[in-house]
Amino acid sequence: MNHVPDWNRRKYEIGTAFRKEAHLPHEADHEVYEAVLKRVGVTGDHDMRVMISILQDAIMMARRDERPAIPLETFRDWLMRKLVE
Repeated sequence: MNHVPDWNRRKYEIGTAFRKEAHLPHEADHEVYEAVLKRVGVTGDHDMRVMISILQDAIMMARRDERPAIPLETFRDWLMRKLVE
């Protein structure tokens, strides 16, 4: 079974929706994060892993551009914890 096309397709779909989202809070906010996941269409563990990848890319880009990455890191950390629950 080849998951790469599905991964790439989902990364494009979720990433496009995520870039349209409002800014993330600086502190962890369970309700805001759950709402973001729902709006961008994250459904299940596979999509959560895709979202983590998108956040990793955004964090690296923010650091490279010398912009704050804390909201992205906080969301990523919350999502990683949620994935192992």
